[in-house]
Amino acid sequence: MINHRSTADYNRQRNFTLRRIARNRAAVAAVEFAVIAPIMMLFTFGLIEMGRLMMVKNQAVQATREGARFAVRPSADSEAVIAVVNASLRSLAINHATIELEPQILTNAEPGSFVTVRVRIDPNEVSWVPDFMDGSIPDMVVETVMRRESTE
Repeated sequence: MINHRSTADYNRQRNFTLRRIARNRAAVAAVEFAVIAPIMMLFTFGLIEMGRLMMVKNQAVQATREGARFAVRPSADSEAVIAVVNASLRSLAINHATIELEPQILTNAEPGSFVTVRVRIDPNEVSWVPDFMDGSIPDMVVETVMRRESTE
């Protein structure tokens, strides 16, 4: 004897099976999200930090250029150059930069000699995510060298 199931029984069984598969898929998706989410967050914050460091480096380059342009003038003094560089760095809230000039006393520099403006920035001081770098990146060092102008 052939056992024929009714269409209603078949549909009921089919719907039960589909619901069970859907529940299993939802559970798998939740587990996959739990595994992938921390990795994606790490990549996202890493990209944000790298973008910030590039932005800080570009601003440091701009600050050294402005400082060097100011330093090559015959009437420039060291304190004024450091103030110009600091003002440029403050636009990105960079407050802990080390600014070096060569020669240290600009009034002693002869016309035609080279003037170097150097900025050192610790990446941990400009990071948006605290302790993200944890000392793994050395200081950013940016310098600009220009020839001192003559008054003659």
